[in-house]
Amino acid sequence: MSHAASSDIGANSPISAVTAFDVATADAGDNLSSLAKTMNDNDIGALLITGHNGDIAILTERDLVRSLAEDTDAWAVDCMTRDVIIADADTSIADAAETMLVAGVRHLVIRRSDGSLGIASMRDLIGPLLDELG
Repeated sequence: MSHAASSDIGANSPISAVTAFDVATADAGDNLSSLAKTMNDNDIGALLITGHNGDIAILTERDLVRSLAEDTDAWAVDCMTRDVIIADADTSIADAAETMLVAGVRHLVIRRSDGSLGIASMRDLIGPLLDELG
């Protein structure tokens, strides 16, 4: 998450202002137990998944719980979200929130102009959006 003061960030600020770019990653071949541990140890709700034909994938808490409920021996590749929505870092917080709402997702992958990736969660967006409401 950005280090800017929250009062300086509003709905029209770029999504990069509230995005974590030092994200944890995992391999598509990792088992869900190890991924759950990584998420717990890092206090995060989503991981970027690598090693899947060079495509970007994401594994969220929701993906993890749904998969573990059916198969405790599953792997990331079995339940990761492959149709990842990616927003540019200069997308406004308001536009990112609308994208997430319409798509029914809680996490959005954010791409900087240098190609680096981050993750913004709905929780990251709520503060600046509520500040706008006064």
